[in-house]
Amino acid sequence: MFPVIEEMGGKEVAGHHWYVLCINNTAQRFEALDSLRSKGNIGLIYHANVVMRIIKEAWKLYYHKSRVQIENYELEIIDAPKQAVRSVHCGFYMLEYLDKWDGVNVPRIRKEEIQKIKKITANKWLTAPFNKNKKWKQRLDNNCPGGK
Repeated sequence: MFPVIEEMGGKEVAGHHWYVLCINNTAQRFEALDSLRSKGNIGLIYHANVVMRIIKEAWKLYYHKSRVQIENYELEIIDAPKQAVRSVHCGFYMLEYLDKWDGVNVPRIRKEEIQKIKKITANKWLTAPFNKNKKWKQRLDNNCPGGK
C-alpha cells in the first residue's frame, strides 16, 4: 500500500490531495482508493498510472528475481467513501484506507466520524513508542486554550 500525495489545480479542488494506491497480488492489479474522485476520473487515472509506472520500474530493479511480477497489472479504482468536496480531510480518509483496506471489504467511513478519527489518530501518534517527545501532554496542555 502506498500513500500518494498529488498536487491538484482544478476548478473544484486545488492544493494537495492524498489517496491510496495498492498492489493486490491476489487480484493481480493495482487498486486506488480516493476520497474525492470515482471511477472514470481522468485526473485520478492519469496520476495513478504515473505512480504505477514508477512502482513497476522499481519492482523490476529490486524484485526481478521474485516469482511475483507486476508489469502487467492494470488499475482498478475502488468505490470508496467520499469526503465533502471542499473539505480538507483527505489525509484522514487515506489513513483509514491504509488501516482498514484488506483488498475485499471497503472501509466504512462516515463524514460524521471524521472528528473522532482525528482524535484517535492524534492519540495513537502521541502515545506511540516512536514518539520521542515524552512531555507531549504537558506541551499540549500548555499550548491549548483551556489547558492547564
